[in-house]
Formats: sequence, C-alpha cells, structure tokens
Amino acid sequence: MRRRLFLSRSLATSLALANAAAVLPSSLWAADPAAGGALRRSRGGTLTTLDPHRALSSVDLEVAADCFSALTRVDADGAIVPACASRWQISADGRRYEFFLRSGLRWSNGSSIEAADVVSSIRRLLQPETGALLAYRYDAIKGAANYRIGKAGAQTLGVSAPARDRVTIELEHPDTDLLKLLALAYIVPTQLIAERGADWSKPPAIVVSGAYRPISWAQNGSLVLERQPHVLTAVHGAAAIRRVEWLMGVDDTTRWRLFKSGELDLAQIGEPSVLATARRESPKALRSTPFYGGGWVGLNLRQASIRDLKFRRMLALSVDRQVLVEKVRVLGERASESLVPEAVLDYPDRATPAHASWPMSRRMVEAKALAESLGLSRSKPQRLTAIFSSNNLTQRTFLALDAMWAPLGVRLDLRGLESRAYSLALNQGDFDLMDYSPFSAVQSATSFIGRFQSGSFLNYSGYSNAEVDRLIGLAEQQQVATERARYYRDAEALLLRDLPVIPLYSGITHRLIGARVRGWTASAALASPSAYLSIG
Repeated sequence: MRRRLFLSRSLATSLALANAAAVLPSSLWAADPAAGGALRRSRGGTLTTLDPHRALSSVDLEVAADCFSALTRVDADGAIVPACASRWQISADGRRYEFFLRSGLRWSNGSSIEAADVVSSIRRLLQPETGALLAYRYDAIKGAANYRIGKAGAQTLGVSAPARDRVTIELEHPDTDLLKLLALAYIVPTQLIAERGADWSKPPAIVVSGAYRPISWAQNGSLVLERQPHVLTAVHGAAAIRRVEWLMGVDDTTRWRLFKSGELDLAQIGEPSVLATARRESPKALRSTPFYGGGWVGLNLRQASIRDLKFRRMLALSVDRQVLVEKVRVLGERASESLVPEAVLDYPDRATPAHASWPMSRRMVEAKALAESLGLSRSKPQRLTAIFSSNNLTQRTFLALDAMWAPLGVRLDLRGLESRAYSLALNQGDFDLMDYSPFSAVQSATSFIGRFQSGSFLNYSGYSNAEVDRLIGLAEQQQVATERARYYRDAEALLLRDLPVIPLYSGITHRLIGARVRGWTASAALASPSAYLSIG
C-alpha cells in the first residue's frame, strides 16, 4: 500500500512545476543545435525508470510511449487505433476479445515478437511483484483482481495465446475502457528480464518493442534515443526522426532559454511567469491544450474536524475558483466544481453541485451561516494542517485558500514535503487537507470517479458510501459507453454532495513547439510520441 501511495502521488505531482533549477554542462548539446536529424525535447518532472511497467512519473510514461508498443495505441489525434494487433473481434456480450497480431513484428534486436510475448508481458504488468501503478485498472480481466494481489497464480489470468499470432482476453464483465488501457500494456522482453533482472532496461543493452531504443541515459537528466531498425509504420508511426534527445531535471526558465536559443524543439511550460513571457515573446510557438487532469483539495474524513458535512460544505462554498485560476495560478486552467476534467470528452454530462451557479455573494452568505452554526469565528479559528508535495505554485494556492477561509474561522498550517515524506504522511493519515492532482493516462471518467470506491488505494480521503460503490460497479459492467457514463454521473452527484474532495479546476498543458517541428497535433493524451513527428 505504501509503495502504491508513493507511485500514484509521484505520478500526479510530476505534472506540476519542474524541479529546482539545474546547471547544464556546456557539452550537453552539439555545437550546432539545429544541425542533423535530432529532435530535442524537454518537460517538467524526472525520469525515474525505462521499465514501462514500473513507471513512477508522467515523464516515465511519455518516454515509454517512444520506446515500447502494445496491442493498441493512441494516435496523434488521441484516438485508439490498432498497433501490434492489426485487428480484433469482440464477443456479443463484450466479455471476450480476440486480437490478431501483425506479421513482421520484431524486437529492436531483430527477434520476432509473438503472441506468447504479449501474454507474458500482461502477466508481468499485473503481477504484484511489479507494483505497476495502473494494474488495478485491468481488474475486468478474468482473474486479474486476485492475481495482482497475490491470491492466485498466472494460470488463472484470462489472457492466452491460442496461436503464435493470436491473443485472447477474457473478462469478468464488459469494460469499454479495455482498448484504451491496452495501449498502456506495453510489450516487454520477459525472457531477457528473467535473465538480466533489473539490468535489462539499462541502455545501451535494453531491448524494446517501440520505435526508439535508448542508447544513453546520463545523470544530468539527458536521455538519447535512436530509431530502432525494425520500425513498422502501422505499429509505431512514421518514426521519420532518427534521433531523439530528452532533457529532464531542469526548470521552466532553463527550458525557455534553451528553446529561445534553438537548443530545444519541444518544451513544456508550467510556471506562470515563464508562461507569461512565452505568451508575450513567442505566441506562435505556444500551444495550450486541456488534458486529462485537474486539481482538487483532498479532505481527510477520518479527522473529527472534517467529518461534519456542514464543515466541508462551508469550505467548498467559500472557494472563489475564478480568483484561484485567474489571479493565483495564472495558467489558463478552467475553474470547475466537477470531478471529471473537461478534456474527457466521452463524459459530456458532468455533475455539479447546486451551488455551482450561485454568485459568490450568495455562496458566502450560506458559508457564513454554516460557520456560525459550527461555532467558528475569526478570533478563535479552527486550524487545519494542509500537506503538499513542495512547489511554489501549490503553496500559493493553499495560501489563497487560507485567505478565503480565514473570515469563516478556519486557518491553514502548510506543510510542504518532499515526495516520499508526502507519501508517508498520506499513508499514515497525518493531514487534514491535501493537494490532490488527479489525472488519467487515457480518456476515462473511471480514473477520477472510480478512485472513491471503498478500499481503493487512491481513496486518500477514507471515503465510503455503499451507494457510490454500487453505482461505480454498475458503470464498470456496461457494454455501452453512454450507459457507463450515466452511472458514473449518478455516482459523481453523490460524491459532490458528500465532498470527500473539493474540486478546483480542470487542467491544461502548455508546450512550446519549434518552427522546424512538423506533425504536432494538439491532444489531451498524456504522451506525444516522437514517432508522430518530423523535423524540417
């Protein structure tokens, strides 16, 4: 449980601001940065592993999309399309999927990729020893729930290879997200992993199934990839670029400077002052795209001070979200009181609380009445401990919330923690409020609503509601996506009534795209694979 808390929190917080500034060695790039066929990319966060099944950060997942392939893939427009599988068949009851592999699939070392490799890769992804962050999302697969927690063996898993070019997946119940999730079930060389152990993913010896093979990974955060010789356009994309150079571990100011000097082709921006400069000086290069993520304040319902619904409702009513997004965060995020971000387009009918349409004046009248009924006052405030993974923007957000709640008799004691200490505090319930930045690697309302099921390791609030559990269970069994969304909306309405979290905003990402980059398409997906791009 502690590892899962750390993994999930690390992945969410990696979408926030970059780490502290790093000094770049002068030899990082070639003398002429525009020469040759290298695509140079940088984003916030830290690369922690090249093993796609053990991804800890959003950087890990974005690099994994460059290096590994799966049965399906997310194309440049964000749609799910065939990849290693050329086609598939789904049974009438939605509980059996049969995938037909393409001919000519090869690892980067030239050996063939067969159905048995797909089966063993899915087994490794779901086995408890791997500790994969997203393993729980595959619980619809027959036997997966017991297998991933060590209560059953691999032979009970409903994934098999009836032929060298065929993979069958049997489900406990229909799952309209399965094809999306399989795009993240990367095919890895399990035989090589068994031989080499953890060293299998170290470059240059690493063997991959995707378009690019890592050839070096330096301590300064630079990763160099080269196009592997067995690329199939239908599987990997065109992969017209021969060399991709990733730079991590630097701050927004450094990324902006490198982009302006032509030493970066693609750069993520997440710091308000740098974003303002980019908007002013390079507006044509800036691309701002809503993504599958947002911002909440998590409430620890185990704490006596938080347990009273009137108290939680008072806090939610008195948050001026427009001030937060327009004056404090200044990143172009959309104020929101729904749980599912606006970028999740297949969930169009979001629930909102009744007070979402009220003007702030009316909200504050109601909030003050609740404060009085709870015996709160500015002179003798209720103090709450708010924890967050340290960064300046989140701290400013909590300071703004403190100012909004102070007139009601609530004050915040802020504790900015490094990621491991933050995970430990979550695991021990050592907080009243927490920064919660949920996101999904694929377009799915499940990622945001499903985490409130009783017993979910992502249910940091300790929330439990039998009716919400029932509705989520019904949603996950629907064969039709619209019916799935309907049950989720009913569950979301209850969650917004009970307020285990206070939604604040829907997220947005900002990227600088160099003039020589071709093929970049705005997509809400987590990754923008290099194989879809070219340079000219």
